[in-house]
Amino acid sequence: MTRTVSALLILAALSPAIQTTAQAQDATSPPLMVRSGSGGGGSAVQFGIKVGGNYLIASQSISPEPKDALPTPKGLGLQFGGYAKVPFSDMVGLRPELGFSFRRAKTDNSVTKTLPVVDGNNQQIGSADVTTQEKVDQRLQYFQIAALLALNPSTNFRVMAGPAIGFLMGGKLNEETTQTVSNGTANGQPFTQDPTFTATEKKGSAAIKDFKKAEVAVVAGFGYELDMGLDFDLRYYRAIVPTQDISEATVRYKAFTNMVELSLGFTFGN
Repeated sequence: MTRTVSALLILAALSPAIQTTAQAQDATSPPLMVRSGSGGGGSAVQFGIKVGGNYLIASQSISPEPKDALPTPKGLGLQFGGYAKVPFSDMVGLRPELGFSFRRAKTDNSVTKTLPVVDGNNQQIGSADVTTQEKVDQRLQYFQIAALLALNPSTNFRVMAGPAIGFLMGGKLNEETTQTVSNGTANGQPFTQDPTFTATEKKGSAAIKDFKKAEVAVVAGFGYELDMGLDFDLRYYRAIVPTQDISEATVRYKAFTNMVELSLGFTFGN
């Protein structure tokens, strides 16, 4: 009994010292911190939305190569969608994206030829210069999926690259043709003729029958995100398979999409 009482007294005497030591260790121990920075270096997955424009320039491959080069299809479009930020570390992360891309490719081609003028007996009685102007306005709608690897040299700045795939959802095709006759002569007498104008409009499958249903591409670009969540994004989109493929008896035509996208977005949870 005496030994037990003595042990209790010793513990009671040492208790204040033990508490003081524990408090000192707590005071010197660093606090546990959870980072969730806006530049992709945090541990939490974040989501955002974006909207912007695109500018398309098609690369063309024609076999055999024509004598006169065809005009390059190009035009301004619109795109919007959403994205996620999946950080692997402070400097590396994944940026999966879903979006809709509304593209436009316009061409304006004019060709002048000197053609014979014939009478009712199919005998040539003169000639005339005939100018044919063709305007094409092709519009396409795609659903795009991208999986970009994001590298963050600093908290707010990123560099991105990765694959993307687009699924063709629909389109519209407008064609306008104007023919103008000039320098016309018949039986030695000059003549004039009013221009002729024709316009056609195609929608649905008729407007996209020569386009591939799926488009595989690579994407590269960079972005900058403010601490408040406002996000700026500029990238280059390049199709690695033909977007359009037309095969005829003597001609093979292929077109590849080249596109620059500029977006303004907002990341939630900053």
